[in-house]
Amino acid sequence: MPRLKVVPPHDDVVDKRQKNREAQARWRERHIAKRRAAQRIVNILVRKTLTDEHVEQVAGLLSTFLNWHGGRVLRRRLKTLTEPSEKDKKADAANWREQLKRERDVWLREHPGMTAKDYWRSLDTEVIEWRKAKYETYDAAEQQAWERDHPGRQMPVENCGISGRDATDLDRWRRQRARRRNRMASKT
Repeated sequence: MPRLKVVPPHDDVVDKRQKNREAQARWRERHIAKRRAAQRIVNILVRKTLTDEHVEQVAGLLSTFLNWHGGRVLRRRLKTLTEPSEKDKKADAANWREQLKRERDVWLREHPGMTAKDYWRSLDTEVIEWRKAKYETYDAAEQQAWERDHPGRQMPVENCGISGRDATDLDRWRRQRARRRNRMASKT
């Protein structure tokens, strides 16, 4: 049986292999850089607080992923998310007016002999003091209820950047407390 002769690869085959290796290395580097940029975006976005510098970093990193059209679509979508529509503005104004009316009615019940004109006249002084007293009473009652339901645990303070878990627990506890109060109010 005749032996097959092994022919060494030609220079052009070696060149093609080398070019292929180099192209694969460039592709790997490019995709490693994209994965790193994506991970950096995630790391920035999961922070508790975002500064303007962080937002600028995210914008710069996103530009590596989005083409011109994608950037336009993103800007348009962000604009609709940040600027309320006319319908939303009207709904917010209606809610605000309704809330003020409810507050005025409570204030008038607690201040017999006063009129709605008196409420509006004293809105900058007396009503603000009355609101502060109401909030302090509510906060004290909430603090007592928390200590009763969670002995030995300090109530989280919302304005101090509480963790996601604590915020979720506090929201859940407040919803349950409101349901209990509503049930008790409906029984009487």
